[in-house]
Amino acid sequence: MLTPLLISFAVLLILRIPVAAAMGISGAIALLSSDMNLPVAVVPQRVFVMLDSTSLLAIPFFILAGAIMERGGMARRMIHFAQTMVGHWRGGLAQVDVLASTIFSSLTGSSAASASATGSILIPAMKRAGYPAGYAAALEASSAAIGPIIPPSIIMVIYGSLAGVSVGAMFLAGIIPGLLITLGLFIVNAIMARRHGWGGGDRVPMRARLIAGRDAGAALLAPVIIIGGILGGVFTPTEAGAVAVVYSAAVGVLVYREVRLRELVGVMREAAVTTGIIGLIIASAGIFGWVLALEQVPQAIVAWVQAVTDSPTIAVLLVIGCVLVIGCVVDVTAAVIILVPVFAPLGLSYGFDPVHFGVIICIALVYGNVTPPVGLLLFLTAAIAKCSVNEVMRNQLPFYMVLTAALGITVAFPGLILLLAK
Repeated sequence: MLTPLLISFAVLLILRIPVAAAMGISGAIALLSSDMNLPVAVVPQRVFVMLDSTSLLAIPFFILAGAIMERGGMARRMIHFAQTMVGHWRGGLAQVDVLASTIFSSLTGSSAASASATGSILIPAMKRAGYPAGYAAALEASSAAIGPIIPPSIIMVIYGSLAGVSVGAMFLAGIIPGLLITLGLFIVNAIMARRHGWGGGDRVPMRARLIAGRDAGAALLAPVIIIGGILGGVFTPTEAGAVAVVYSAAVGVLVYREVRLRELVGVMREAAVTTGIIGLIIASAGIFGWVLALEQVPQAIVAWVQAVTDSPTIAVLLVIGCVLVIGCVVDVTAAVIILVPVFAPLGLSYGFDPVHFGVIICIALVYGNVTPPVGLLLFLTAAIAKCSVNEVMRNQLPFYMVLTAALGITVAFPGLILLLAK
């Protein structure tokens, strides 16, 4: 089955068939062409099994919460608050973009939502201020990539549900790596601003900062409620998603009054479409991954790595290399579904903490969002900036260095990464 699977998948990708459809079709072809005489009914059965997970309920909740926050004025107020805090730094608008993306990522867990909400406002503003379009888009793509790392994280929900790892613990373990990326982006911006002469705005008086903080207070309270509730054991990550929906709707309708009740129907429709797309990816990747499991590909990879080295460090570097390659050609959501059954047992066999190993995989997968040919954030931010993807890529190198450094620290210092998760 493996040969028909890989050949059909490669052909479908070459024909520019969407990755989700390519995985589902190639998986079905492999199953139906095998000598195991499997019935056609096994395909929808595997789809149902893949989606039948309580943990996955967190995904539509956080997607809906993010959509309400974006429509309800929360994103705009957070950007204004970020501007009062760091807008006077060297490269002020670029620094505002990083801080705003970090805050918004802590609300939605979606890199695409973060890029759309903050990028649509800040990329045009950076272009007007003299920043090259490619740099503005590359920065937004890299800062939005924090979304799958800082809790809540959609790919961590998927990883935890498939690997049997606590999603709440993974959320907490993602906080420090996410903040390390934020710090690294601040430093890169400062260096680039000094090199190109990009200045900052006027320092905002403390009174104006307090006013901006009060105006954005309801929005800034959301991550405290979500993360604090999980950390305090008040609710599970899935319940946190439901709380985020109720809270964002209450703030958007009753506090900021920028969303009318009848408009929530349209917001829910948009969120349902996004959820459906992710669900299709999960279902298709489930079929693809099940074929790999039937062919014992995970066991073969584990055996190969164990034959190559006894060192956990070299083993995890090999895993990261495989993840980076797969992330370049497969959507991040699909990649995590395919890779978890392969690499989660490998991490355990080398003595890695399952939460720590899961965070390593998720950070490595983030590269998939900012690398061609399927890097969603590259195409999204290039469209907002009205420039080519090649122009974005020419400005991406220093931001890759930040992601690499954060990944290296995550691998080397498990005690630091797991500090909040204990």
